Amino acid sequence: MFGILRTLLAINVVLLHIFNVPTLGNYSVSFFFLLSGFLMTLIMQESYGFSFNGIRVFWLNRILRLYPTYLTILGLTVIAIFIFPDVVKHPDLYFPARIIEWMSNISMVYPNVVPHRVEPRLVPPSWALTNELLFYLLISFGISKTLGRTLIWLGLSVLYYIATYYFYDISTYRYSAIFASSLPFSLGASLYWLNKVRPLKNIKLIAICSVYILFIINALYGFKYGNFFKHFRIYINMSIAFVLVYQLYNFKTNKKFKKLDTYLGYYSYPIYLSHYLIAIVYSGLIGYGLVEGNFKLKIHAILPYSLVLIVFCFAIVQVIDKNIDTFKQKLKKRELNNIK
Repeated sequence: MFGILRTLLAINVVLLHIFNVPTLGNYSVSFFFLLSGFLMTLIMQESYGFSFNGIRVFWLNRILRLYPTYLTILGLTVIAIFIFPDVVKHPDLYFPARIIEWMSNISMVYPNVVPHRVEPRLVPPSWALTNELLFYLLISFGISKTLGRTLIWLGLSVLYYIATYYFYDISTYRYSAIFASSLPFSLGASLYWLNKVRPLKNIKLIAICSVYILFIINALYGFKYGNFFKHFRIYINMSIAFVLVYQLYNFKTNKKFKKLDTYLGYYSYPIYLSHYLIAIVYSGLIGYGLVEGNFKLKIHAILPYSLVLIVFCFAIVQVIDKNIDTFKQKLKKRELNNIK
């Protein structure tokens, strides 16, 4: 029951990057990390296991999930830059000059403790996948295999955040740095173990919606807490994300709603990856609502831009994601049966 949530979080990132809506997109990325920590721990524990073959099948599925869509959008971005060079004004969007830069862009592994500082990135939001891939690796190797390991991981993550205030009090090191992702990931993994012993019951949709609204309010208006409390917004965000994932995992609904949730969830990843590509194409072909001298759009351009984005993502979902997902499920079933 996370499909709609993931797509909403991806839309929040678009609002930040393209329409300059502050903070909401940043908090959504941290939310993604927490959700991934929960889901990756869940599937390693209950689907794949920690044998060599289990880890191998896990990574086959991760590669199929991440790379076909990404490489398609990467290739289309290269073409768009060729066609519309004058509208590309994002500082990270330019052609790599060295082989290592091409390798980073193709692999989504950016060699920096703060991946979003690496330039160029032909798909700018892909820096977060560097963080994701590292913690997928750690989880597949068993960092959250037991409750004890998970709590040690969580404790070390908390210590890292404390250390940032003493040694390098820069918000980047509590957001996009690789080690900053450790706290939301470990919180998500901890939630798996909490849910094992204390699952929620009788979750109402109104309760889920209320918590999501709190997430929006904290992101958009948390700066009004005052100078002292505003520094805790990020932790309030993680707490809200923790509760919302806890609720959604235990939310019971009918098959029609589950099917809708699954379908809408397909749009999350292509929306997240392609919104800069669509901004280039939209700016070059339509150009309505452009911010002068910038790569961003004015808010009144949200409808035409969104229409182009949705049409593109619909094509990606139909041609790539759904077919890959079907293949993944068959592969997973066959390979796991062979393991058993």
